[in-house]
Amino acid sequence: MDFRTNSVIEEYLTEQLDIFTVDEFCRYLKSQGVKVTKADSKEILQVSDYTFSLVNNEYVTKAGVFTGRWFSFKPSREEVEKGSIIIGHRCIPFVNSDVPPDSINIMSDGQMIESEAKVFSMNLAMDTFALYGEGYILPYIFNDKNNKTLALSSVQYSMPQEIQLTCWPLNKISGAEDFKYGDRILCRVISWSEGIVEMRAMQSGLSDMVISDEAVQREEWYTYFENGLLASFDRHGPASSIEEQLSYLFLENQEELCIRSCGSTEEFLAHTTKIGFEPYGVESRIWRKGEQVPYVGKWNNTGVDKGVLLTDMALTLTPHVIDAILEDRIYDKRCGKKDVSENFEDVIQKIFPNMAMISQTERRLVLLNIEKRNDILEKRYNQFSDYPVAQTRKRILGLFTRVSELFCEIGGSGIAADTFPQQELVILSQIYSHVVRLLEEVENVYLRPQFPTEDVCLSLEGMEETFEDISGTLFSALESNRFKGFEIVK
Repeated sequence: MDFRTNSVIEEYLTEQLDIFTVDEFCRYLKSQGVKVTKADSKEILQVSDYTFSLVNNEYVTKAGVFTGRWFSFKPSREEVEKGSIIIGHRCIPFVNSDVPPDSINIMSDGQMIESEAKVFSMNLAMDTFALYGEGYILPYIFNDKNNKTLALSSVQYSMPQEIQLTCWPLNKISGAEDFKYGDRILCRVISWSEGIVEMRAMQSGLSDMVISDEAVQREEWYTYFENGLLASFDRHGPASSIEEQLSYLFLENQEELCIRSCGSTEEFLAHTTKIGFEPYGVESRIWRKGEQVPYVGKWNNTGVDKGVLLTDMALTLTPHVIDAILEDRIYDKRCGKKDVSENFEDVIQKIFPNMAMISQTERRLVLLNIEKRNDILEKRYNQFSDYPVAQTRKRILGLFTRVSELFCEIGGSGIAADTFPQQELVILSQIYSHVVRLLEEVENVYLRPQFPTEDVCLSLEGMEETFEDISGTLFSALESNRFKGFEIVK
């Protein structure tokens, strides 16, 4: 898709508030001059992070679900003492997840509140960004626009005690003139596409003598939250992130959870004894406390669909990966490397290590498209701009190839995924998606001048080591399961 087509699609999916059908979406795209079929339109909606699929071929956007819905949070003692709040994860899942917390726009009494910079303890920062999940907390903290002195790469030596972050003054929020610890901020999204959140303060009403009606309602809210999450675990599994887990929860329990007397996710996790943060490969998820988060379960037909790994792989793979493989070949040819193949069989092998994933007809079609794409890339290839990222891309592709081969070995073995070590499968899937994301970033020509080579190489080093750790275990499990499949004839 070209830039204009992507813009038209994004505008619709970030601003449409009403429930709509595939036909309505397709008609809108065509009215904007986009050449698209109904099948294309449905595929766009199914893979989009901006939409939820409903019954009867209907869809609703996250903008439609979360705009105007109430949520709240209770500022920490440190924030109250400093007279400023940081956002962190507190707007999850109500705001667009593409908008980092330091870029959210805060409004109160119809006026936008200017953000400022203040130093906060690292302990508070870690707590307030926890819902981004293990592996993402530190990048979100260190990438704050007001952190101009501490680099993420410095964490490998020691963790700083304090860090400067973007914050908003409490006294600019309506009703917060006499704000005390224990009071809360009531919020709602005014514009999902522009990331505008309206806030106002609410006094806690705490008293040693009287329990307020709101306190009673909040206790009921915790019960609804807990029951909704437990049901969601069976229906949706660990999802792709904690943000997606919470999106499903609030989508399916809006009337009970999006009320003025609501609590917050962080308060709930401190309140419940049944649910907490649990490891999920190199990440984390909200799950039943003390229970390992599995890779397969009721949500993806464990024991029935043995191709779940190949399905996940196919959904993660993007055209940017093919571009990266082709540009790597072009770079090698321009550098005089002699063993670059004249045909593109090696490219297909890297994309589909298990040829059973595609038919002969599909293979011929893919080969034709690869040849056409290579011609386009060769004509516009700029070795000067490619040179700074070429070696890093080659290293990423090396890991991509190894992970893909193991993925396909397991996925194409015919052995049910639930017979493999679950955490190792989770990690394999995560490494694959992270590597694909890195290749997408490498292929974004607009970001190349700022491509963070040092941070990416540090991340790659960790992924390579992790892959070495898990690959032996998974290969052993694969061979063991294959051996069990043999039967000795007597």
